[in-house]
Amino acid sequence: MKTSFFILLLSVLPFGLVAQTSVTYQNNSLRICDSNTYREIKFSDPGNAGPGQIWDFSRIQDADKSVVSAIQCAEIPKMNGVNDYSLLLDENGYEYFMSSSEKDLVEQGYVNKEQKLVLSYSDPVVKMKYPFAYGDQFTDHFKGVALYSETSSIDLMGDMTVSADGYGTLILPDRVIEGALRVKSVKKGLQVNTCGTNDFTITKYSWYASGFRYPVLNLVTTESKLNGGAPVITYAANTNIQQFIMKSTVLGVDLLAQAKASASVSGIQEVKVVVAPNPFTDQLKFEYVMPEVCNVSIELNDISGKSYGSPVSNQVQAAGFHNGELYSSSYGLTPGVYFIRFTFDKQVVNCKVVKF
Repeated sequence: MKTSFFILLLSVLPFGLVAQTSVTYQNNSLRICDSNTYREIKFSDPGNAGPGQIWDFSRIQDADKSVVSAIQCAEIPKMNGVNDYSLLLDENGYEYFMSSSEKDLVEQGYVNKEQKLVLSYSDPVVKMKYPFAYGDQFTDHFKGVALYSETSSIDLMGDMTVSADGYGTLILPDRVIEGALRVKSVKKGLQVNTCGTNDFTITKYSWYASGFRYPVLNLVTTESKLNGGAPVITYAANTNIQQFIMKSTVLGVDLLAQAKASASVSGIQEVKVVVAPNPFTDQLKFEYVMPEVCNVSIELNDISGKSYGSPVSNQVQAAGFHNGELYSSSYGLTPGVYFIRFTFDKQVVNCKVVKF
């Protein structure tokens, strides 16, 4: 008989001089309409725990792949067997049903349509408690049942232990972040179906930093033992530096307020765009907020209309805040006037910029 198992995955310049002393609901909870792009990197050793650490990841390498994470209002029909949830986290093919409150973040279940998996917890998983500071720790028991292809039943049970085990300096290839807080989570469990068992351990390290809502670095190790056999270990890692926040990091503009004001006046939900600095030398940043899902393209042209490339081409993006950056050296730009053409479905926004 074919054995079917699943692993529930959790899924240099001075910067950030204010210490991240704790994870809080106000600053770090999942926020509806946010959309993040996690840049996958090659796995690296997570380093030591404790105070005053220096975690040097200055030589991490990209894996040339990105994972998009989007957070939605839980307006879809309730899933059978799943308790009340307040939002839906869409990430890497999984739809996680979450309950978020000022007290904690709880995972109630998930679905993966491609893999035909549906999981509901009778005893849900507490993923985070607020506030959560260095030295804090908790362990939560979980239990649930998963259905594979609506026929095979898989029992799941175990414990989740979360600890804020270190703080210090986080060194990334393009910046040094002082006062970063590391949170370690260990999910140990057992899966049982008619074909056997799977013991698994998922260890995740996440670094939080002041000014960033979500972890800027994640390292994940998954170990599984099928029917008591030799362990199979897999690794995953990603960064999330270009995060989308309520206020523009470029100009301090409240993009959400602008979008709402524009919609109330015109009756049309327009996309608000910010580019800066302008004029620029090499690096140019752009940010925008979309009131709904759009097909997005971004094209760079000179004053004559010649195209110099497309940082984004026909990409479906979730509602919420998005940002990015481009470097003139990557596009071969010489000093002069250029236009960045943003296309959001049928809406077009042209931004004139000057390259020094």
